[in-house]
Amino acid sequence: MNGLIRASLKNPYAVIVAMLTILVIGVLCLLALPIDILPIFRSPAVQVLTFYSGMPAVSVEKDITNRLERWVGQANNMSRQESRSIIGSSVIRNYFQGDADPNGALGQVMSLTTGVIPVLPPGTLPPVVLPFDPTATVPACVVALDSKTQNESTLYDVGRFEVRNMVMAIPGAIAPVVFGGKVRTILAYLDRQKMQSRHLSLTDVMDAIDRYNLLMPTGDAKFGDTDYAIDSNSMYNVISEMKGIPLRVGPGTATFLGDIGTPADTNYIQTNIVRVNGRRQVYIPIFRQVGQSTLTVVDQLKEEAPAIEPRLTRPDINLRVVMDQSIYVREAIHSLVHEGVLGAVLVARNPEGAVMQNARQLRVLLARRRTVPTAGPTPSPSAPVEASS
Repeated sequence: MNGLIRASLKNPYAVIVAMLTILVIGVLCLLALPIDILPIFRSPAVQVLTFYSGMPAVSVEKDITNRLERWVGQANNMSRQESRSIIGSSVIRNYFQGDADPNGALGQVMSLTTGVIPVLPPGTLPPVVLPFDPTATVPACVVALDSKTQNESTLYDVGRFEVRNMVMAIPGAIAPVVFGGKVRTILAYLDRQKMQSRHLSLTDVMDAIDRYNLLMPTGDAKFGDTDYAIDSNSMYNVISEMKGIPLRVGPGTATFLGDIGTPADTNYIQTNIVRVNGRRQVYIPIFRQVGQSTLTVVDQLKEEAPAIEPRLTRPDINLRVVMDQSIYVREAIHSLVHEGVLGAVLVARNPEGAVMQNARQLRVLLARRRTVPTAGPTPSPSAPVEASS
């Protein structure tokens, strides 16, 4: 220790340069360090999402989740597997060893899911394979769409097809789903008595609608020196024209969709409701990507939100960032910095006392470590306890 002190006193410039180097490196590392309340999850994890609208949870578990587990569980270096089956959705999460390559794990699971697609129930959407971060399961914030004039269907369409794409253009932000609102769709309301009198079933009507509402590929036709681009009118642009879909063709028995029902531009049965200031609206939870900072994602979203509103195709829609989780992250960081500075000041004022206090704490810890293993077992409440004086 004395030699170190003498060397420092003899070389003051070297000591100053060393301290300045440490200070500069510390500042650079502090600026490059992602600030968040939880550390970055380094172990690779992959999530497989599979959807079948309306399927009960029991059927999802037996027909989708069980089959996917057997296939994606064959990936190398996998430590454990978790799954969850809910109505219409299957969620499988594969956790890999810490030394596994994240890109390799994602590629393996993606390749294995392609092998199970042929044995999934007909109508199942192809599995979606994405990286998974357990520390990013809570939304960093929520974007609420509020309007006094637009209905729920319009708000849902704007949030799903416009706001989500604009938000996901922000580095580190993910907007997977939209909650609230009504999902727009085209439905045919049928009359059971009229169907029964014409000997038609629901399957007959569904097959006819599928046959006469096709996405037909087109091409071009060359007549002489002119090449014409041909468009297809196989899909209906006007809902009322669907009444002319033929369900049965025959002498005196021709039946059309308009004879037994009415097509309408409506929505699916609403399963969730979001209220903003007492009105039904929609909201979009915003998550952060793997390795991104919550503070950075929320700050960039707040900066971009005013620029997103004028780009929407529907007027009178306001975007608001609510349920901001970065507030709690900042408070936790401020508390940590406050305690660290306070501890540094106390140590600087009385370094010898701080060393002695640490030594006392170390002696107490060693005494506890020696005492606890030698303590006898605690008698159970049911066992008789004897006392002697």
